[in-house]
Amino acid sequence: MLPLVSYLLFALAAFIGYFFLSGFIWGAGYYPTSAKEIDTVVRLLDLKPNWQFYDLGSGYGRMIIRVAQKSGAHAVGVEVDPIKVWWTRRTIRRKGLEKQVEVIRSNFLDLNLADADAIFVFLSSEGKIMDRLYSKINLECRPGTKIVSFEHKFKSWESTQNEGRLFLYQVTKQNVESSSS
Repeated sequence: MLPLVSYLLFALAAFIGYFFLSGFIWGAGYYPTSAKEIDTVVRLLDLKPNWQFYDLGSGYGRMIIRVAQKSGAHAVGVEVDPIKVWWTRRTIRRKGLEKQVEVIRSNFLDLNLADADAIFVFLSSEGKIMDRLYSKINLECRPGTKIVSFEHKFKSWESTQNEGRLFLYQVTKQNVESSSS
């Protein structure tokens, strides 16, 4: 009996450890965004039902599911961690949102964002990831695309609106032209 309890405790500890620490394996920590902040993102982006919304680094899918439910937009999560992708797909099926919500297992830097109307990011200010994403957005996205970044600003881009730790940006023709030259 004692060895079984030890194995179960070890399995539980491993699961909890993976849940919170897996981001360090795949490149980013996991910090859930609150429902209130998600609702603020929906409001800031002024999402429409026919829009294509991306959450880059979507974790367990709370953002894409709530965005789809609140706005009617088609929501796409991009997540590299296979466990989080599996969990998100399971939740999407359970809620019957397969036609409106999807999650792609990929590094978001490898995904083409040309069809994005709105993007959410909660990344790290460490390294050059925000700079690389800034360049990617301005090369691939069309003018008018809206981006909300949680907590971390783009260094070379002025936000059009700030609300708490949320920063709203919009791709302009000038951004696109300066990125392509």
